[in-house]
This record gives sequence, C-alpha cells and structure tokens, in this order.
Amino acid sequence: MALTLSVRTETIDGLVAGYRPPGNQRDELLGPGGEVRRTWQPFLERFGAMGAEGRDAVARTTAQKLQESGIAFNVHADPDDRKAAWRLDLLPVILAADEWQGLERGLVQRARLIEAVLADLYGAQRLLRTGVLPPSLVFGNPEFLHGCAGWSRPPRRFLFHFACDVARDPNGGWRVLADQVDAPAGNGWLLASRVALSQGMGELYLESGVRRVAGYYARMQAALQAAAPVDEGRIVTLSPGARDPGFFSHAYLARYLGLALAEAADLTERDGHVYLKTLEGLQRVDVVLRKIGGRFADPLNLSTRHDGGTPGLVQAARLGRTFFANALGSGVLQNRVLAAFSTSLAETLLGEALLLRESPALWLGDALAQERVLEEPGWVTSRLAARHDPGSSDRHDPLPALADDEARRRFLARDGHGWVAERSSPLPTTPGFQEGRLTPVHWAMRAFVCVDEGGYHVLPGGLVRQSPTPGTIGLPNGFGSKDLWVLREPGEVLAPSLFTRRFAQVHLRRTGRDLLSRTAEALFWLGRNVERAESVMRTLRAVLTRLIDDGGPDRQPDLLEALLAIHLGEERPLEGSARRRIGAGLERLLHDPEPMFGVRRSMAGIRHNATTARAVLSQDGWRVLNALHADRRWRSAGRGILAAPPIDMVNDGIRQLVAFAGTAAENMTRNYSWRFLDMGRRLERALQLIDLIEALTGTLDGIDEGVALTALLEIGDSFMTYRSRYAVTPMATPVVDLLALDETNPRSLAYQLLTLEGHLASLPSEGPYRSAEQRRVLSLLTELQLADADQLTADREQGAASVLAGFFARARVDLREAADLIGRGYFVLAETPTSTLAMRRVEGLGGVGP
Repeated sequence: MALTLSVRTETIDGLVAGYRPPGNQRDELLGPGGEVRRTWQPFLERFGAMGAEGRDAVARTTAQKLQESGIAFNVHADPDDRKAAWRLDLLPVILAADEWQGLERGLVQRARLIEAVLADLYGAQRLLRTGVLPPSLVFGNPEFLHGCAGWSRPPRRFLFHFACDVARDPNGGWRVLADQVDAPAGNGWLLASRVALSQGMGELYLESGVRRVAGYYARMQAALQAAAPVDEGRIVTLSPGARDPGFFSHAYLARYLGLALAEAADLTERDGHVYLKTLEGLQRVDVVLRKIGGRFADPLNLSTRHDGGTPGLVQAARLGRTFFANALGSGVLQNRVLAAFSTSLAETLLGEALLLRESPALWLGDALAQERVLEEPGWVTSRLAARHDPGSSDRHDPLPALADDEARRRFLARDGHGWVAERSSPLPTTPGFQEGRLTPVHWAMRAFVCVDEGGYHVLPGGLVRQSPTPGTIGLPNGFGSKDLWVLREPGEVLAPSLFTRRFAQVHLRRTGRDLLSRTAEALFWLGRNVERAESVMRTLRAVLTRLIDDGGPDRQPDLLEALLAIHLGEERPLEGSARRRIGAGLERLLHDPEPMFGVRRSMAGIRHNATTARAVLSQDGWRVLNALHADRRWRSAGRGILAAPPIDMVNDGIRQLVAFAGTAAENMTRNYSWRFLDMGRRLERALQLIDLIEALTGTLDGIDEGVALTALLEIGDSFMTYRSRYAVTPMATPVVDLLALDETNPRSLAYQLLTLEGHLASLPSEGPYRSAEQRRVLSLLTELQLADADQLTADREQGAASVLAGFFARARVDLREAADLIGRGYFVLAETPTSTLAMRRVEGLGGVGP
C-alpha cells in the first residue's frame, strides 16, 4: 500500500519518548548513552512521518494479510484462540549489514561443524574412538539411528538445511540457544510473516533497503532440484500432518517452493525407490524434504513405537535412490547435544576457534556436571534431543518431581547420559509497537542455513520470537513474533532470481498427474461440505425471511418446522410449543456443532479439508474460505434468534460460499483437483435436492402447496427461472420438471447427475468398462432422462407413494453407494493389487507387479 502522510506526523524524538529499556541488557534501538542507533534512524523517520492514522492503516493491512494466509500454530483451531494465533509485531528487528556478517560467519561455521560430526558418527566414528565424544552421548541418544550407520555408500550430504536458535549478548555478540538439525521448522512462518509485513508496510519496506529473502528460497529450491538424480526430479515435503503445530509452516513452504506436500501414508517404498501414491498410480520420488522426525520415519527399520512413518525409507536412503533432506539420523545432534563439546570439536574437525558462544549447558552423563546441577540453583534439565519449536515444546524437567537429592542422584547416575541441563540466558530488548507506542520487548531468533554444491548460504533474516521474561532457555515460545530486517550495504544490488534459468529449461505440461489420493479425498469432502453448508444456509434464509416478513413464527409454523426438519431430521426439537421448537431448531442449525448437517459442523469440515488440500486451491479461493472461518458470528451463542433473526450473517455466508464456487469454476484448471472438488459438490447437491424436493412436494399436512413450492424454488435458487417460464403460482409438475429433470438448470438433479457422470468418465480407470460408481450414476441419469414430470407427480393427490418418491429412495441409496465406491477406488491406495498394476500407470516399475 502507498504511504499517505497524516496531518500529524512525529519526529524520532517523539516516537522514542517514554521508551525505557532496562539498563542491564543491550537494546537494539538505543545505544549506551540513550541515543537512537544509526541503523534505526531512517526507518523511524519514515515511520513517524506516517502519523498515527498511517500506522493504524499499516497495522490493519498487515493483520488482514496474516489472516488471509491462515497462519497459526493449530490450523484447525478457533480463530479467537490466542494460544493458536500467530501474533506478528508491526516493528521488525533491524540489523546493519556489518552486524549480520558476524552472525552469518558463525552460522556457516556451525553448519560445517555439524556436517563433519554427522559424517563421522555415521561413518568412521573416530570421534568416539579417540574420546573426543563419549560413546554414551551418542549411543544413549534415541535420535542416533543404528540402522543408518556404517553404510558402504553414505549420503552425499547429511545436512541440507539447518536452523540455529540464537540470542544477542550485551556486547552485541551472539550465543547459541539450540541447534535444530533433524527437521528444522519455521521458515514457512518466517516467509508468511515477511510477505504480510512487506505488503502492509508498502513503500516503507521498499525504501528501507532490506535484503530480500526470496533469493534464499530460490537457492533452496534449486538445491533440492539439483539433488535429484534426474532432471526435473519429483520432490515432496514430508510433513507429520495437519495436527502438527508446524503444519502451516510446512504447507506454506511447500506451496512457495512448488513442492508436493505429503504425509507418511502418501508414500511407499518398492525395490529401493520411494513412490508417491497418486490417482494414476505410483509416481517415483527423487527428493524428500523431511519435516517428520527421523526416528519416526521408518517403522520397519528403525526402533520406534511411533505408529507413523513409511516402511522402507531407510532402504531407499541406503541405496542412494532417494535423497533425504536432512539425512535420516541427523537428529542425533538436535538441541544441545554439541553444547559441552563444540569448542573441542571445532578445533579437532575444522582447526578453527568457535565463532558462536554456547549459552550455559551441561551434559548430564558427566559426573562433575551432575554435581553442579544438584548443588547450584537455576539449572533446568531436558532430554538430550528435545525440540522447542514455536507453538510446541517437548521439554520436561523430571528433577523437581523427585523426592530428594538422593533420588535425583540415582536418576542422574542411571539416566543422565540422555539429559542436558541449561541455565537461563539473558535476552536483549528491541522496540515493539503496542497500543500505538514503542515498548521494549525481549527477543531471540531462529536463523536458517541451506547447503548446495556451492557452499553454505544463510537466510538474510530470521524468525524472531518475543519473550515475556528477560531470560530464556531455548527459543521463547508463545508470546509473539517479529520479522528481522537485514539492511543492504551501500551499492549492494539485489541478486537475480535463480528460477529464471530453471524455468527456461522446464518441459511444458498441461496435465497434473501428481494429485495425492489424500488430497483428492480432501477436495471431494471439501466440495461436499461447501455444498452442505450452502444448502442449510439457504434453508435458514428461507426460514428467517419468513420470520421477518410475518413478524414471528406464528403465521406459518408448520412450513418453518418442515424446512428445519429437512436438515435436522431426527435431531429436530420435539418438545414445547411450535414457537419454541422453531427457535430451538434455528439455534441448533446455526450454532450447535453437533448436528450432522448444521452450519458449524459443515464449516468445520470445510476448514479441515481446505487445509489439507490448500496446495491445490487458488489464493483467492483460500481467502474466501479463510474469511468464512474467521467470522466469529458463527461461533457466537445464539440469543434471541426469533427476536432478532441473523439474516445478514446468513446472507454473508451464502455470498462467501457462492464466491468460492465461482472462484473454483473460473480459476481451477480442469484437472483431477477440480474434478474431485466438483464431484463432491455435485453429489452432495444431488442428495440435498432429493431431501428438499421430497419434503416439499410430498404429503404436506397443514401447509399450502403453493407456499411450500415457493419455498422449494427459493432454496433451490430457481425461483426467477420458474417465473420467467410460467406466469402462474408454483405448481408441482413444472417445479419438479425444473428442479429434477431439466438438464439446462445447474440447480437441477439431472444436471448434477450429468456432470457427475462426466467427471467419473474422466478419472483413471482400471479396465475398459465403466466403473461400478459410474454405472450407478448413469443408471439414475438415464431413468431421469426417460421420465415424464406428469407421471412422477401423478399419485401425490391420493397420498400414495408416488413414482417420484420411489425414484428418490433408489437414488439416495445409489448415490451414497457411489460415494463409498469413489472412496474405495481413489482414496484408499495403500497397496495396488497386482492384477491392476498392468492397467494403471506406475512410473519406474514398467507396469509390473511389486
């Protein structure tokens, strides 16, 4: 956004007035004498020139961009849950280029050191033989994977990327809080924060001379591609799944780099190769960017009780047919394993003095360290390879729970080799922007390094975490985040994108063959839940409109109850007066998360499946669904629905769902992703139409037929079409023709079946004949195409079971069976039967059995 100067601007002195950092720690804004550091002066001049209104506008835009991205620790959580929210401070941490260079050199040295240690531990093990490292430090660590040691062909590199948690000293130096080696997390959060803040700041960001992070990610993508044994090799990001607190970061990074996002169940190993389970069969995977813990990766070859992972990954890694980033077993150096030994290791392996100091840490396999922990207060113990990521932590101190010092001694003597002790490290301060003014906040950060054939490359920025306390053990958790800006040197030119060369070499494609079966399932159910939510909202709108027009539920109580019963079924209220039952039914459909076809449950299904399938949704489509999820009105307890019908809320919900449908129709390529999304919509709309038409054209005790059919046309979004054809009060036969038989009406049952049959005919087939689900849908469609509207409604007046009712009963069963068959045929691909492998394309297997 462009910066608009407010009439009331502020000077630097005005901004920092009242800013009082504690005097015993370094402050990034103010020098020892209270002067504003030169690094901050240009930024504060521009920030002050914006005025209060401009700063508020920037804050709103940034918050909006963050919300649109869906950034959170728990992507399924209530948006109002502060524990799951990602809070980004408006002010970045700003570092000059020369300040950054010292940290950069230290990070590169540390990455080189970790690579050398990993290569030795899984290779010759000279460090253990010569006593530089105690054997119990390694062999007592559950992250040391014995199945990955002593390979005749070790990995080309153990380290592909690396993260290091660091904090600043009072003198401006840096110290290490923890090493993130196994499956470094957080660069997706960093990227999303940078995108939101740069878009919110607009010209202020562009004029501040900030080094871009895009070049780092481009280099990372190029390095992954270069690691593949073939040109344009297939790369996947292996994530623990949507329940993991880091899932947003994994998904955002995968989307930005253009990688498939997979879970363990999406992969399989055959003959030493890793394959991705897609709709067209197994597709070979060349590179795995691993975000799942190494010891959980392969339940067949690794000693673990974890029920996840993909059997055979160790075999694929051992044979060198799939490159893992990072190598399996890298977690042996996770957290503070190196802390007590890094100085001697740097001298032994690199012949260099250590550039980054360690924050206080002791390995408790050492007897002297055990005594220090017992005698000196302030030490906190945690498992050797514990993780401490934003939003989650598995740190646990067992010592306070033990009865006395003797019990603690016995524990440390027996199990100390698997534990470290740490002492809180003091944290510097930096300005935060709170309630319109600058306030000192404590901070530390996570820095990122990636490796390619050209060497080690540090991301020019960092994931800054704020702390509510002046000290920390590990990266501060759960208080808030900041962006880190590294300023360019005078005359420094932005590096060109590394994607340019690769795009010039890419082979053109117009089909997407890599749709995961899990993603296809999510899209299918996303379509079903979107349609389910829209259907119930349209019904609610019909009820609420009549409540408003009639001044209450007393004029048409039977119709209103009949409409609510379409979606509530056996869950509809049965007690009390009609007025009370209608109010309770509205409350259940609007705000109760329990009813199967209620708004809350449908919206939860939308959120879950949209998150799983986010990689194949357009940005606009995601924004629409995310805005629907963020609307807190749907989560408000319903009070006085009859007195104040929430018609505006329902109308807004319908508009958002229609906007998503339009976005999908206009922006999605006609590939398998679009087909499964649309199949879900068509199948669910068909089922909803059956219930709706059956309820409002059957026996209607106490309800005028014209009134019921008018409601049917409104909910079916076909009222204007009916009026344009028939200048008469709605009658059963033309209404049924329009909503059941008319293939030109996109809201009719025939149109849903026709479209659904077309989608099924376009899916991968295991043989030359129509599938069972296609035959069911085609049979229903043919029956409708041969039907006569007069015959379908002939017996209604006599109260007998009409031809239409019989058809609906069969259609309901067949459509549900078709949905089950689609699930069994395309969503459960754990193993492909040998007899069908010859009919499905299996890349790399030559069409033969496993």
